[in-house]
Amino acid sequence: MNSYLKYGLHAAVLVGLVIAGFKYLRGEDIWAAIQSFNYAYLLPVLLLSALYFAVKAYRFYLLLTPFARVKRGTVMRAYAAGQAATLVPGGIAARVGLLQQADIPPEDSSVPVAFSSIADQTVFILGGLVAAIFFEPARVPVFIILGVLVVTGALLFIPAVRRGLYRAGQWTADKFGAGDALDNFLTNVKDLMTPSTILWTLGLTVASVVLELIALDLTIRGVSGEGVSYATLSLAYVLPTMLGRLSGLPAGLGVTEAGMLGFLTNFSSLATGPATAATVIFRIATAFFRALLGAILYAVAWRGEQETAVKSA
Repeated sequence: MNSYLKYGLHAAVLVGLVIAGFKYLRGEDIWAAIQSFNYAYLLPVLLLSALYFAVKAYRFYLLLTPFARVKRGTVMRAYAAGQAATLVPGGIAARVGLLQQADIPPEDSSVPVAFSSIADQTVFILGGLVAAIFFEPARVPVFIILGVLVVTGALLFIPAVRRGLYRAGQWTADKFGAGDALDNFLTNVKDLMTPSTILWTLGLTVASVVLELIALDLTIRGVSGEGVSYATLSLAYVLPTMLGRLSGLPAGLGVTEAGMLGFLTNFSSLATGPATAATVIFRIATAFFRALLGAILYAVAWRGEQETAVKSA
């Protein structure tokens, strides 16, 4: 079993990095972006991207601490080492596999994985709602998404629906001999559902979004020599990123870039050429750069079964 996990993680990280390379490192747009960019902005953008990565990894560690005594460095390295794998469909589970190598059971590590995604989407939706107030073209997609979420949430308030979902999950878990693991997972979810946990989780998530907006601002300045209002930047980042994640495509590949380009050309003074260059460079400096960082970390700093994330008593 451990050998399957080991080679599966190797494959997921490698395939994710290849996908990132093919997506972001080819085409005429890349060459045009390279020629137009002022590289004095490159280091600050990459530093902001790395800081974003560190904030997300620290948030992941904090989400694991309520029900497991874990080492911060090991958990943060596991989060980072699995980044390239997230570009593979279902690759987000690689972080669960990495922590399983470090003696953290899946029913524990899967909770911060789920909460991390929920926190991101919550902040994106709130940001989208704010954007919809000021930008009429954003209202239709935002309200459609909000309507779907409201209906889904309302259904979950119906006891019969919750019981049905629980029985279905329990039946599936029992089939795979994971009934106890499901119960532990649900217990861990309840442990995290406290006002303080929700507040600091959302706070760190907002901080990570602010870092991305600053990086996008610097990228645009590096391409065009002029800035774009932060209201427009928020719209160009939040909505495409949210829609990209809801698309089910790894890292929102294609959807995020197209949406970002559309918003920058329609709601700012940027022409199509500079907007395209800014979008390409921003995605290379964020999605590709972090995938590359994670792959390097996995290759040189993750020891597999020799890792232990659990603090000794």
